[in-house]
Amino acid sequence: VKSIMSYKIGLDIGSTTIKAVVLNERDEIVYKSYQRHRSRVREMALEKLEELYRTYGFCLNTLHSYEFDGSAGFAKMQEIMKAFRAGLTHIGPKKVERCLDYADGLDGLPKSDVLKFLLEDNCSVVIRPSGTEPKLKAYISVSAPDRAEAAAAESRIAESLKEIIK
Repeated sequence: VKSIMSYKIGLDIGSTTIKAVVLNERDEIVYKSYQRHRSRVREMALEKLEELYRTYGFCLNTLHSYEFDGSAGFAKMQEIMKAFRAGLTHIGPKKVERCLDYADGLDGLPKSDVLKFLLEDNCSVVIRPSGTEPKLKAYISVSAPDRAEAAAAESRIAESLKEIIK
């Protein structure tokens, strides 16, 4: 397996073919394929994804929601966001390399109560309050050499967040 780095994977499933392309961090094509699926669309798409995961690593993305009850729930969410903004060195076993705070807008995006923690090993956590309910939402993205390692890392990050948020 190649070292963990960012890749972009494109998969186009047409009426007769499956096309795949992988771009590296410099947007250079590092892999491409064109195959007829012979009406085995689902099987071949899954086989292609598994092949790409084995070669370029596995990315797992999950969403976790944390609910808060009553009128005190909103205040509690504000306190938690303030604590996150104060800074973290680690989330679970992963070192925090950088925190992006969208409170004043960032990268051309409007102001928003969103924090994105960039973690080591090309992982990240995005934390934001729900706009309509008393909930905090955490989006976890983990990159690892395979599915099992990604799931294990995601689980450790999720448990760490649960401890921070409660």
